[in-house]
Parts: sequence; structure tokens; C-alpha cells
Amino acid sequence: MRYVIVDVYPREHLDRLIPELNNWFRLLAGKEAIGVELRIIAKYVGKGRLVIQVPTDLLSYLRSAIVMAGRESETAVITVKATGTMRKALAIASSMPYVFSDFEEQA
Repeated sequence: MRYVIVDVYPREHLDRLIPELNNWFRLLAGKEAIGVELRIIAKYVGKGRLVIQVPTDLLSYLRSAIVMAGRESETAVITVKATGTMRKALAIASSMPYVFSDFEEQA
């Protein structure tokens, strides 16, 4: 398993992004995603951050889905880090600054 840390801007679109991300993942992975569910390990609403668990062999499809998610709306989504353990992913997610914080200050 791999754990992917994702930042979302604006933070309020976090809950809207999850189903869209799952749809893109299924569309891109096709039959390889049968029986696989993206699992949200942690959701940091205040930070606009998600930690998602995905099988290692489907990581490239999740990364592609992250790029595609939010394209038709005014949502920006970026992969912060991918790691192999849940403990490390949660530590990184809680300690790293929000990627879009500079962007928020300018807006």
C-alpha cells in the first residue's frame, strides 16, 4: 500500500473533491480498479489536506486522477508527498505547511 498526501484549494472544496477523485481514479484505472476502493485515512479540513491509501500498483492512476480532479471547477489539487507507511504519511500531513498558503495571502 501507498499513502498519498493531497492539498486542495480552496479548502471548502475538500468534500466535493473526494467523489470526483474517486470517479477519475476508476475511469483511468479501468478493470484494474475493480474491487479497489480509495480509502481516506485522514481529512484535515482546516488545512485542506487528505491522506489517501491506494494499492502500490495503482499509484500512477491515483496521481493521474489528482491531476484531472478539479479541472472543470475552480479547484486546485496537488500531490504533496507519497510514502509507504501510514505513520509517516500522518506525520508528514500534520507537520508540513499548506502548499497553497502563499497563494491564499495574495488573493
